[in-house]
Amino acid sequence: MEKIAFIYGNTFIYWNSVVMTMAVGVAICLFLAFYLPSGKKLAAAVAVPLALVLSVFFGRLFHWYFRPDGYTSFVKAMTDYTSGGYALMGCFAACGATAGILKLVGLEKHPMRMLDAMSLGGCAGICVGRLACFFSAADRGQLLKSLRTLPFAYPVNNVVTGAPEYRLATFVIQSMVTALVFAAVAAFFLLARRRRGDTTLVFLLLYCLTQAVLDSTRYDKLFFRSNGFVSVVQVLGALGLLLVIVVFSVRMVKAHGFRFWNVLVWLGIAVCIGGAGFMEYYVQRHGDLAAFSYSIMSACLLAAAGLVLLLRKLAEPVRRRR
Repeated sequence: MEKIAFIYGNTFIYWNSVVMTMAVGVAICLFLAFYLPSGKKLAAAVAVPLALVLSVFFGRLFHWYFRPDGYTSFVKAMTDYTSGGYALMGCFAACGATAGILKLVGLEKHPMRMLDAMSLGGCAGICVGRLACFFSAADRGQLLKSLRTLPFAYPVNNVVTGAPEYRLATFVIQSMVTALVFAAVAAFFLLARRRRGDTTLVFLLLYCLTQAVLDSTRYDKLFFRSNGFVSVVQVLGALGLLLVIVVFSVRMVKAHGFRFWNVLVWLGIAVCIGGAGFMEYYVQRHGDLAAFSYSIMSACLLAAAGLVLLLRKLAEPVRRRR
């Protein structure tokens, strides 16, 4: 697709920037829609610009750390925003920092209430923002021989020959899956009986598990400097999943005490995650069986999600009849 959207004098405005601006607008609007009915207007007015500034800062900081070869120096990376990239995980850090700062200054007594709304707004923003990759070569997967149509394949020019080649359109699949995650989390927020913070936890659960699969398909995923096997997103996703499991498990034990079936649920989750981990190892050595490997990985993680949600259900206190 044509990368330039508008030309105004000597200024070029690219479609990539237009789509990302739309994504930010969607995220802000939905955050306000879910937050303002119960939150404070002043807190929202401060949270939006603060989260935007921190997202740019952390997004660039993380991208520099994981891709230092793309910058001449750290100072250049953090002061020159006309080039370079950003890591989406910076937005997650920015939202957490924003809620924490507003708690410290007394503008928001319940930061988890704000994070619940940020989870919904951010999820919708990610869904839109992924589509910016229509206008770049980022967020693609392996070469495809037979598939040449959306939503599974999209052409990108080979950097050496200039010829178009069809790769897995990971960014389109991510957008579609994130839309489903948003629908599920929004339904949970609006319909379920929940505590403050539960929406954030359910979002983390679903988003982390889906990204564990989808990020594995990317050829441009980020890695830690000391590790080239598991991507940064997969590691952070595992930590996010662990956080959700711990929170729901603690609630469950507090509500009903320790029971033998607690161990069965935990073992079930461990087996599912272990199966997904094995398939990640397997697909890296059998790329020709990627469809099979990712199908099994997805099934394992879907089962894990169901068991984690069961933990939350089991953590609900028993209602006694009067």
